[in-house]
Amino acid sequence: MSKGNSPSFQVKDFYQKAKSSLKLNPAFGKMGFSRRLSLSESKRPSELVLVWGEDEVQVKETRPVAEKKNQVYRKLEKEPCCIILAKGVSLHPELEREIKKRGIPVFYSELSKKNCLDEMKQYFYMFYPQGKVIPGGLIKILSLGVLITGDSGIGKSESALELISRGYTFISDDVTLVSKSKDQKLIGSAPSMLLNFMEIRGLGIINIKEIFGGKSVSSQAEINLIIRLKRWAKGNEYDRLGLKSLEKFEIMGKKVPQIVIPVAPGRNIATLIEVACKIHSLREKGYVASQDIVDKLNRILSFHGQKGKLR
Repeated sequence: MSKGNSPSFQVKDFYQKAKSSLKLNPAFGKMGFSRRLSLSESKRPSELVLVWGEDEVQVKETRPVAEKKNQVYRKLEKEPCCIILAKGVSLHPELEREIKKRGIPVFYSELSKKNCLDEMKQYFYMFYPQGKVIPGGLIKILSLGVLITGDSGIGKSESALELISRGYTFISDDVTLVSKSKDQKLIGSAPSMLLNFMEIRGLGIINIKEIFGGKSVSSQAEINLIIRLKRWAKGNEYDRLGLKSLEKFEIMGKKVPQIVIPVAPGRNIATLIEVACKIHSLREKGYVASQDIVDKLNRILSFHGQKGKLR
């Protein structure tokens, strides 16, 4: 439910929707189940549903106890909707008393913190009912906002990382929130809890801003093009000439040009994406290379045809 333009929901609604996939069990019965919080400019999803691992609830020797406590209590002061404790995590008595005092519901999850955060992605629509959640990452290439989609494990994040290393701008990884601007443009951004973060198999979760600097990231971008990565299937026919019109993918009633790139071992996906963007930009200016070849071929055939007539 929502009040006015500000989305809101009750904990019991979230629990019913998420208990199976997040493997949730209430820590304190139904305490706080009627709690209702609204999303606003001062309330981000990551502040409404806190996902805590051991690092959040345990005081490490290398850090002052007071400093650690202050950080945890500041999060509680922001009145989160609920707290999810990842697998193996428990609250120390003092923190538990404070949480109960504030009436904040707590759930135990059988998933790791990383898996909890991954699963949470599908529930972002509860926080952004006016927008749409699209599986895929957004990166700005040559002034184009490019949404990279495709099957899990096909190389979307790895390709985006390579493009970022070439100087292009990162907006989101794995999931993109899409909304419409006043002039009906599609605007993509990252969920707040995943802002600047990317997951790379073998490396884990990395912070793009910390690695490549502030100029490598942006909070949002207009979506101008969709690149869909598709596994190469033997026997399938693929466009070899580029004479076909681009496919269109509809988002929130607006059609966006889409280029499908077959992925096979040995193909440099990042380079193919970069070149696809350049091809699209040229198409927008009216130049199509395959049509250029056809026109040249027609001129040659026409020239030889005229010579034959003269003979």
